[in-house]
Amino acid sequence: MSINRAKPGPDYTLRWPRPLFIREARVLADEPDSDAHDGQVELLLEEAFLSDQPLRDFKRSCQPSSPWDVVGTTARLGAAALGRSQRQQHLDDLIAAAPRMPEQAAPRPYYTQRRETDPILTPSAPRIDEAKRAWKSLMADLLERGYLDRAARRPCVDDHSTQDVTQYDLLDADFAQRLGGGYGPLDRSPEACPDEHFFAMIEVGHDLVARPRRRRWHDYDHCGWHYSDFSVAPAQILYRWSVNRLLIRQGIDLQLAKSGEDVGRLVHTTFDGREDLVAATASPSGPDGDEVRHAVALFRAREAGVEHKRSACTTLARVLESRRGLLKAELFKKDEGALFHIANEFDLRHRGADQHADYDEAYLDWIFWWYLATVELSDRLLTRKAGPR
Repeated sequence: MSINRAKPGPDYTLRWPRPLFIREARVLADEPDSDAHDGQVELLLEEAFLSDQPLRDFKRSCQPSSPWDVVGTTARLGAAALGRSQRQQHLDDLIAAAPRMPEQAAPRPYYTQRRETDPILTPSAPRIDEAKRAWKSLMADLLERGYLDRAARRPCVDDHSTQDVTQYDLLDADFAQRLGGGYGPLDRSPEACPDEHFFAMIEVGHDLVARPRRRRWHDYDHCGWHYSDFSVAPAQILYRWSVNRLLIRQGIDLQLAKSGEDVGRLVHTTFDGREDLVAATASPSGPDGDEVRHAVALFRAREAGVEHKRSACTTLARVLESRRGLLKAELFKKDEGALFHIANEFDLRHRGADQHADYDEAYLDWIFWWYLATVELSDRLLTRKAGPR
């Protein structure tokens, strides 16, 4: 076995986020073994790793090391069974080693870049044009690897009705149908696209991608690969991961939401642990989950202004009001009172003439995160009171 399970080397650097590779490998590990299964594993290894070494190692693992290995075990297992056993073991080893595999990262700055403030690696202002070009390259790569074939079927030389239509034509029509005229995903210079159109197209891309788990080679007239067995969830995970890294590199303070009511939509986000708080409070099974998810979506929407943020705070205040008895019992009396003093006195809920309205918008940010943290605290208190199930 060529995988070092203790510390996989740089030849096993992942192009994908590590959890996504583990997820897709487990899907294949649970499927019945077959020749088609081998093709699915090979496709996964081609996509998920920067190097072709993992693919070469897998192919070697499917072959006996010498003819005598087969002769000595055929009576017990048979050659086909031996191959299946080796393939399954290799896949299991990959899954076990994955938590220690390195992930692809942007190169560390070199000497001349460290001496200067590198606008590419650490931009001080958003670099929208660079982001547009990078997104166009990402979409071209996804198109090449079949991730858009579910939305725009790849033309085939055997299908004469599609010979004059390209995938770009089909995607252009799809974007136009979803967003209105004037949107072209890949057929124009990205710098010519207005910024608002560009952000909308990023969100449409999230809704279109689907990962093919099977492919077949059509060699007639160099037709190429045809893809099938599409799965949306892993493609969207990979797309969000790729786009969010792209936006960070170009200094754009937007990210595709990974969870909540606004999953797959660009939102303003933070990088100091508050996203973990969002994930913890917006789980589908949590109490008042719909209201909390709606509040989060209002607050971090790309177009969110003062009224959106005020509504988000008001929604969370209603959730806390419904748990006031619990909070009064579990918190210090003054702490519980302070929560609702804020909501009632500072132009959030009742909007009376005697309420305070002349505060900075940053104050709403503070209230929102304080209330959301209190929702998360009360979720844990409720879980503890419910006890083990």
